[in-house]
Amino acid sequence: MLKQNRKHSKIDKLPADVKDAVEQMLLADYTYAEIVDYLAGNEISLSQSSICRYAKGFHANLQVLRIAGENFQRMMDEVEKYPAIDTAEVLIRLMSHNIMNAYQEMPKERWAELDLKDLISQSNALVRVTAYKKDIDVKTSTAQEIGYDTMKEVIFSTMAKENPKLYKEVSAFLKNQKAGGTEGGGR
Repeated sequence: MLKQNRKHSKIDKLPADVKDAVEQMLLADYTYAEIVDYLAGNEISLSQSSICRYAKGFHANLQVLRIAGENFQRMMDEVEKYPAIDTAEVLIRLMSHNIMNAYQEMPKERWAELDLKDLISQSNALVRVTAYKKDIDVKTSTAQEIGYDTMKEVIFSTMAKENPKLYKEVSAFLKNQKAGGTEGGGR
């Protein structure tokens, strides 16, 4: 992938308050001539073409930020729908959704231009990420279950030795709860 050099505009070098004013004017749809006049009033000489070049990059950056905001909002919506879901799962779902939308909206002429190997490779990468995440989830779940079982065993064996009466009461309570009864502290 080629590394793009960051463009430095003359506007980037302006004092912060003047640069902010120019950007607000761009957002408010002032003409380039009006912006040039504003700058001239601040003893800054720039051409309309300089303003135009800056405006293109500025608006492109705004579009990227809007898309990122929309994607973040979709991710937060998924998290709200499924509170138990983790961020990685949300990102995988979001990427899958975006990829499917891009393919569905792609004109038929572009399908002929696609490199099938590249498409399969990218699809496989998404499948691998999903499988890797599921594998990690299973391993984590298993480790948690082992930890819980070990802790439970230590607590119950200690309780049986040090307080047999409490052990019998807790055992009876758990047995009753497992059987679906409510005797002795049920809900």
